[in-house]
Amino acid sequence: MKIVTPDEMAVMDKQTINSGIADYELMERAGTRCYEIIASELTETQKILVLCGAGNNGGDGQVIARLLHNCGYSVSVLFVGKAEHFSPNALQNYKRLTDIGAVCDFYTRFDAKTQASLDHANVIVDAVFGNGLRDRPLRESVAALFDAVNARSDKRVYAIDMPSGLRGDTGQTVGAAIRADKTLVIQNYKTGHLLGDGPDLSGEQILVDVGISERHCDSTKFLLDAQSVPELLPRKKNSHKYDYGALSVIAGSQGMVGAGLMAATASLRAGAGLVTSWVPREVYGIAAGQMPWEIMVRPYDVESFFQELRKRQTDAYVVGPGLGRQTFHSELIKTLIARQKPMVIDADGLYHLSKIMNVLEEGAHAPLILTPHAGEFARLCNTTSDAVRRDPIGLGTQFVSAYQVVLVLKGHHTLIFEPGAAGTGGVRVWFNTTGNAGMATAGSGDVLAGIIGGLVAQMPTPADAAKLGVYLHGLAGDLAAAEKGMVALTATDVLAQLPAAIRQLQQEDQEK
Repeated sequence: MKIVTPDEMAVMDKQTINSGIADYELMERAGTRCYEIIASELTETQKILVLCGAGNNGGDGQVIARLLHNCGYSVSVLFVGKAEHFSPNALQNYKRLTDIGAVCDFYTRFDAKTQASLDHANVIVDAVFGNGLRDRPLRESVAALFDAVNARSDKRVYAIDMPSGLRGDTGQTVGAAIRADKTLVIQNYKTGHLLGDGPDLSGEQILVDVGISERHCDSTKFLLDAQSVPELLPRKKNSHKYDYGALSVIAGSQGMVGAGLMAATASLRAGAGLVTSWVPREVYGIAAGQMPWEIMVRPYDVESFFQELRKRQTDAYVVGPGLGRQTFHSELIKTLIARQKPMVIDADGLYHLSKIMNVLEEGAHAPLILTPHAGEFARLCNTTSDAVRRDPIGLGTQFVSAYQVVLVLKGHHTLIFEPGAAGTGGVRVWFNTTGNAGMATAGSGDVLAGIIGGLVAQMPTPADAAKLGVYLHGLAGDLAAAEKGMVALTATDVLAQLPAAIRQLQQEDQEK
């Protein structure tokens, strides 16, 4: 499924209308489908308040209100906007509402009458702004209404397409926004549903199919789910460990041994045939004593490290978790990039990469998978974390187009940026659908870097390794949260569930 911006959704709407379906008919479809979902969850005695704006989202809300009224529900409509500002379709629906005697009123300021309307309702339907909201402050009276809705936790709130006050493109709020229990998403997820505050304000997101085709939409943003995630290739019976990759994990340092331990173990659990963990000599005893028996642990000194690395067969690298910030490591990463072997760079490795970005600017380089959070990515882009949070898709696309790397930008819906052919642009962005807030814990990123590293030699491309690795990491986190709960979840809990996640995904692949 494609993920779209509000502008791309508007193109889809237009193309569908051009194909012969009237825009009023689309509104009727959207309102009817939403009505069916809402009505299926109502009791006969519940009272419904529908908040409608003057645009087409308000028109959807009016269709819902009319159908509820015709079926005998106690429903009232509060218009947040003036009748003279109604869109043509909203105006047509307003006439139909008044013709059947529906209770309608217009909101101008928050007063005792408005408070009584909210108190009287059991269910609130939010159809004020929709997905096209721009970055300008709300009127004080509108913000007061939204705050009052949010203050009534005993009300069930449905948002139509997008919680009002939430931008459909960035997922940022414009000062105040309604917090929905359920958001009925019209046809396709908008970027604002999945970015920023979108996931928290939307509640449960339910897709509503109204027959709008995405065939003419040129969006290169996609949902990464069980149907679209790359399959892990089956193992041949006649194979050996080197068929599944010899991986070197350069991670861990004084005080951060656990980071290297988790990354290396995750690589092994993800199916790498041979994993070697490289650690500074001063922590070798600690690391070797804790590392799984199957992982080879090698100590290194700054003076001899390059020579030692050349002695080992290595198909790919994971560099960075708990590495530390010695100047030597910047030169190490520069040397490894020159070897033209796939490499996952995470954590402190990204810090060192930011010091030698000219290596990427010089053209062809090793296949790289970078796994930053917002702050680390901001350093790579020479910008701020706030700038990344405001426009992760734009900045990520520019970065990947310029440097031809695979970018895994970590977050609630981790984004995987997949480059097109060099010089052609065409960056594809994947929104991951697995994972939970319990994974916002120390070590989670180390496990992710290790999983992706373990998959690099097993997948057709580094981008496929990144997509599968992110999806499995989140799925393992979901399995761990189901067992431990999100508050008590640790990175090692996620690691422990990785085999179950792989098994579950393989079973789902067989059932496709």
